Parts: sequence; C-alpha cells; structure tokens
Amino acid sequence: MEIRLNRNEFLAELAPMQGIVERRTTIPVLSHLLLSAANDRLSLAATDLDVSLTSWVEAEVKKEGAIAVGAKKFVEIIRALQGEQVKLALDDRALTITAGSSRFKIHGLPAADFPTLPDVSKETAVQIPFTRLRKMVAKVLFAVSSEESRFQLNGALFKPKDKALELVATDGHRLALVEDDIDGVKEGDGVLVPRKALQELQRFEGDGDLAFRRGEHHLSFRLGKRELICRILEGTFPDYERVIAKDNDKKAIFERLVLADAVRRVALLTGDRARAVRLLLKDGALTVSTSNPDLGEAVEEVPCEYTGGELKLGINPDYLDQFLSAVDGQKVRLDMKDENTQCVGVPVEGDDKRYLCVIMPMRI
Repeated sequence: MEIRLNRNEFLAELAPMQGIVERRTTIPVLSHLLLSAANDRLSLAATDLDVSLTSWVEAEVKKEGAIAVGAKKFVEIIRALQGEQVKLALDDRALTITAGSSRFKIHGLPAADFPTLPDVSKETAVQIPFTRLRKMVAKVLFAVSSEESRFQLNGALFKPKDKALELVATDGHRLALVEDDIDGVKEGDGVLVPRKALQELQRFEGDGDLAFRRGEHHLSFRLGKRELICRILEGTFPDYERVIAKDNDKKAIFERLVLADAVRRVALLTGDRARAVRLLLKDGALTVSTSNPDLGEAVEEVPCEYTGGELKLGINPDYLDQFLSAVDGQKVRLDMKDENTQCVGVPVEGDDKRYLCVIMPMRI
C-alpha cells in the first residue's frame, strides 16, 4: 500500500469509527481499524461483531494494499500531524505515516485477520429523511435500558406503519414513543435496533435521505459515504400500548423550561440512591419538593394550568428532566390520575404525529 490523502477529510471519517471499536476485548483485532486502498480511495472499517461501520476517503493510490491498525493510537497520530496531506506506506506489517516533517511507523495485523462484515446490500432500501430520523431517535434514546440482563430492552423498537414510522423504547421504569409520517414506509413487523447502533447513528452528519435495509439477521443504515450495520436484537418487546394510561383525567400544562429548571434545582438535594421528588398539584400551581435526612430540604413552586383536585405524586427527577429536554415545543402537558398510576407527558405543540413519555410513579 502506498497512498496520499487529505488529512482533514481523513480525520472526519476516522472520528466516528472510534465509537465502534472495542477497547477492552479478548479479540485483539476488534480494537483495530481496517484500512484498504484500491480504486482511488481508502476504505475504512470498524466492528465489535454486533455493530459495524464502513466509510471511505478519496486518495491518490500508487500501490494497493490493506492492513488492520490499532484504532486509538492511529487516530491520535493523524490528529496530531500538521500539514494538509498525509502519506501512508505499507511495508509487510508496518505502516509508515508521513506528514510535513513528521514520520511514524506503527505495527498492525494482517487484513485477513479482520472479521468479514455482513452484507445487506441486496435488500430493498427504504429512504428516510435523516434529519427527521435523528430527531426521532433522540426522543426515545434516553429510555433504552442499559441493564445487560434485560437484553430485549437494550434497544429501540422500529415499527414501520403505512407511510409512517414509530420508535419505542423502555427500561421498565419509563417508556418513550414517537411516531412521524414518512412516505415510502410500508406496514411491517417491528425490529429491535441495539442501543449502540442508535448512539452511533446520532453521530452521523448530513441532510439527505438515509437508506434503511433489513436483512435476516442484520440492519443497514447508509448515509453518504458511511454505512452502519448492526445485528438485530433478539427477544420480544413488551406490549407497550397496554402501558400507556388512557384514563388519566388530571391534566396540567407547564412552560417546559420553567418546569425543567425547577426539577433540576430541587433534585440537587436528592440522594444518589433514592432519586425522587414529590409533586403536589393544586389549582394553578405545582410544588416540587424533596426531603433528605442527610442533606436537607428543597421546595419550589411552578405555575401551571390546572384546575383538578389536589394530587400528590412521587417521581424520578432524572426521568422527567430527560423527557423535558427531548421535547421541541415550549409547553408540555402531564396527564395523571393518582399516586399509583403512571404519569404520561406529551408536548402541547410540535411537529411529531405522536410523542409521549410514560413515567412510573415512586413511593416516597
């Protein structure tokens, strides 16, 4: 391999690869990037066997070749270099990196040791406006479970409908659901997309359409030069419609930022283990409070549009804050029934066809 390429363009494609690479692994090649030079481009690939990312950069290829290099040090070297052009030259299993007056030589692994990546290119693609999908993912990502034992909740459900797409995530304590109209989508079975794939999708950049393909065991998301391929999560997602309370008759409307700031301030005096605040609703006002025997007490009153009877509710402030941060509009509505029934938050205004967050109550 002997190539020359633009350093800034190279760095732009290297950066997202770092999120895929496994840093702590018993399989050394999974901490490496695959570099393959051919046909006037340098192709890049990273994988942890569940999620893979490929991309490419235009290059002046004098000699074709391929090698797997340690991702962390390689990216650090390219980032530290000065000058617009970078030269890469492969001699056996050593890669020489030259730019300006700097010269590095790093050892790598044979390209043949790098895992074969899944191919979903033969499947029919559905075109989804990427900016819209990215906003939808952001509105449910916080509710994805991080507990490895609950593997069927370690991702979001992509549910295609007739000219619409629904995304749902839950960790058992809260649930987030967003639905939006998207032309070209057809009714079909839902599929579970892993949390890591969703996080890496959020790092994509671009305004065009994203090509979504579904294979037997893998999903593909392609945008411009980049293609993210992930393994479909196995397991049965909960019947989420049953979790959404339909008879919450007590409804309160708030200024979103005012409520979010108040909840964050009061939450400062909650304990690390028992993260809970008390909501007390009366006509025209909400009192947010907490009492901690080790730290003290905090109370704040928030104006709201509410005319129901008095209602007390214990809630995790982080869950409420994350929902409020994901909402686009200026006002939100909380639908409640009693201290034992889940709270349902919805935006009063917004572009989404449907968006809501269900938060289970806490006993205080």
